[in-house]
Amino acid sequence: MAAPRVTMEVGNDGVAIITLINPPVNALAIPIVAGLKDKFEEATSRDDVKAIVLTGNGGRFSGGFDINVFQKVHGAGDVSLMPDVSVELVVNLIEDCKKPIVAAVEGLALGGGLELAMGCHARIAAPKTQLGLPELTLGVIPGFGGTQRLPRLVGLSKAIEMMLLSKSITSEEGWKLGLIDAVVTSEELLKVSRLWALDIAARRKPWIRSLHRTDKLGSLSEAREVLKLARLQAKKTAPNMPQHQACLDVIEEGIVHGGYSGVLKEAKVFKELVMLDTSRGLVHVFFAQRATSKVPNVTDIGLKPRGVRKVAVIGGGLMGSGIATAHILNNIYVVLKEVNSEYLLKGIKTIEANVRGLVTRGKLTQDKANNALKMLKGVLDYSEFKDVDMVIEAVIESVPLKQKIFSELEKACPPHCILATNTSTIDLNIVGEKTSSQDRIIGAHFFSPAHVMPLLEIVRTERTSAQVILDLMTVGKIIKKVPVVVGNCTGFAVNRAFFPYSQSARLLVSLGVDVFRIDSAIRSFGLPIGPFQEGGCWS
Repeated sequence: MAAPRVTMEVGNDGVAIITLINPPVNALAIPIVAGLKDKFEEATSRDDVKAIVLTGNGGRFSGGFDINVFQKVHGAGDVSLMPDVSVELVVNLIEDCKKPIVAAVEGLALGGGLELAMGCHARIAAPKTQLGLPELTLGVIPGFGGTQRLPRLVGLSKAIEMMLLSKSITSEEGWKLGLIDAVVTSEELLKVSRLWALDIAARRKPWIRSLHRTDKLGSLSEAREVLKLARLQAKKTAPNMPQHQACLDVIEEGIVHGGYSGVLKEAKVFKELVMLDTSRGLVHVFFAQRATSKVPNVTDIGLKPRGVRKVAVIGGGLMGSGIATAHILNNIYVVLKEVNSEYLLKGIKTIEANVRGLVTRGKLTQDKANNALKMLKGVLDYSEFKDVDMVIEAVIESVPLKQKIFSELEKACPPHCILATNTSTIDLNIVGEKTSSQDRIIGAHFFSPAHVMPLLEIVRTERTSAQVILDLMTVGKIIKKVPVVVGNCTGFAVNRAFFPYSQSARLLVSLGVDVFRIDSAIRSFGLPIGPFQEGGCWS
């Protein structure tokens, strides 16, 4: 793989195109930051350069700062490994540049990528480009001036929502909010950006420094009221996360004392937060989650995932209806099977309620909800199973019942069909004991409510084929889950960790510790509920 680099080409029109090259997402690695400084200094000093366009290679602007640097900082305990980007690059070389700079944004501009773009004097984007500042998920705050520029471009309330919830928006929404100056096709992106930059240079378009704007901040009293409400909300939803309150403090600094003062405080607070245990833990989670997509002898042997277009779900109870909901929401056709009409109708109504609930909460449009429900069909027999790509059994934890179902599935389904069980307690070898298709049998353990909770345990046996594992991993990602491949052992992964947790809680009670004190200590640690409130310790 080629080393990360930054290139610059100057056209006959006098526009310098500075391009980030660091596949796959043009992360802002230290060589990229150094390259940007060099190229901006060169472009500024050259007499043949009238204006500058900043863009990314391969249809992506930038996915943000290279998170590998966080690991190095944590490992060495040395925050000086973090480069000075906020002031030295974004303020001095980009925003205060004597030549106009336009960001040509495509694919994604997240974290430091969006912060670079906000430092430019205009932003032109391709359709459906992702824009966001997700730094709080790593235990830090935006560190390249994002806490100051985003409120000045989209308004304080929307900026706080985007930062505290790590919520991304599309370029179309960004245009409506004022974050993006124009949305054009990918084919026209560079052409329009070049002309826009030349228009700024010729004073035909405004030369705007985002950090100097105040028109969208409102009055000081209004801003403080918005910040007060945000602090209360953050205290409820993220009581153990220092980065949320710190982010609000830094935003307030810029509103009260000016954007540049806010940038300086942001840089200081960022370096303090990155050394805390919160950031160490969340960065570990980030890399651990990324590692789940790499399974030895499955993802590294050249296999291609097969398409899964039609899934059958057996059992329309709470879990089965949730599993069905997760699939239809992501355009996978679902056949829901139940034992009688009463149970089937109840299951379908639960799925409809799941989908309607998402519409009510503003997480799904009515059109998408209607389309999702068209992907569902209820049945009472196996007649619709002849062309399914996967079956997920979600009935009660009864060995004889599951064995009977899998024996029937082997006859009703095509030879390529994946045979999955949602069991949380039963050995998969026993579930598939009465079949001759052990290579197709796999665990797909969802967590309730299955259409909301992100974790999916994929349980493999010694006989489960690598192709089946890869296919289920791929489906898991399509339905927006985090698939974790585990062994066919007692408790799999989650319950295996939960068993000693609940046993320890019960041991404390046997030693005389009050259950309310135990639950309170666990909540203070950061879990939403304690073991006794959850109910798992009473059994």
